[in-house]
Amino acid sequence: MSAAGGEPDATLAGLFEAHRGHPWLFVRPGGNFGDHLIYAGAERLASALKLRWATCDARNFDTGAITPEHCIYLHGGGGYNTWGSGRPFRNLAHAVSRASPLVVQGPQTLESASAAIKDRIQGALRDRRCERLVFFARERYSLAALSAMSIDGMELAVDHDTAFHLATRDVLDLAGLSAVPLGRYELTAYREDDERPGTNAGTPARGVVLDPAYAAASFSHWLRIHLFATRVLSNRLHSCIVSSLVGKPVTLAFGSYHKNRSIWDYSLAARGVDWTEGILAPRTWWSTLPRRLKDSHKLGKLKLMLRGVPVR
Repeated sequence: MSAAGGEPDATLAGLFEAHRGHPWLFVRPGGNFGDHLIYAGAERLASALKLRWATCDARNFDTGAITPEHCIYLHGGGGYNTWGSGRPFRNLAHAVSRASPLVVQGPQTLESASAAIKDRIQGALRDRRCERLVFFARERYSLAALSAMSIDGMELAVDHDTAFHLATRDVLDLAGLSAVPLGRYELTAYREDDERPGTNAGTPARGVVLDPAYAAASFSHWLRIHLFATRVLSNRLHSCIVSSLVGKPVTLAFGSYHKNRSIWDYSLAARGVDWTEGILAPRTWWSTLPRRLKDSHKLGKLKLMLRGVPVR
């Protein structure tokens, strides 16, 4: 194991620049619409540096046309944990098993330095054939966790979540808008998946309360839900990132583990994003409905329309 430290390619941009002569394959691991912001940022950086790159989903990574000259980039995120699908570990194993000059794991958050996580990473590297492997953390907690694991043959570095490579104009283009809207509502983007916080306390929810990952019909719709807000309170990391990119007032709340706080410390505090320890979610008429009604597409669309939220 080694840390990239102060080498010229210790940032993702530097690494791309140093290997611009190679073709690249970018692998999307899958996830919610917030993860698509990660993909868009890395691809924006690659295009700006004039990399020759193609993209594929993890589902067809096995059949992707990769030559021995290809460098492989695995998009970052938060999948190195004990509760997810395990796809990032499988993608890493498949990538390093190729005779590639370089495999890069994009900026990631690790759940912890636990023995379970270390064993899964080491297992993924068992059949390694690539010449070089660089693993980026996207905040210092995860970098420390990786360093504590002392895994041989894996260079470590830290860089920001790739969504930060997007400018306001990029976000607007992805959303299909010509300018940042003035806003129609306050938005509390409160996550409802496996990373939902175990507590319900802190800053009171305000305005429209929803989980954009479930309310949105597409990535562009997900973007517009945030862009039409006047301000955003959220325990979803990329709800806060995208809102900050277009200059909305934003408050990020603690999630179910260290991720939100670690990235706030490393990337978001300096961008003027506020912090709160949690969100006190109100009990509304919507929360009392049976799950089959809350999952109704038509009823959900009506709920959005009544509050001025874009419905597509």
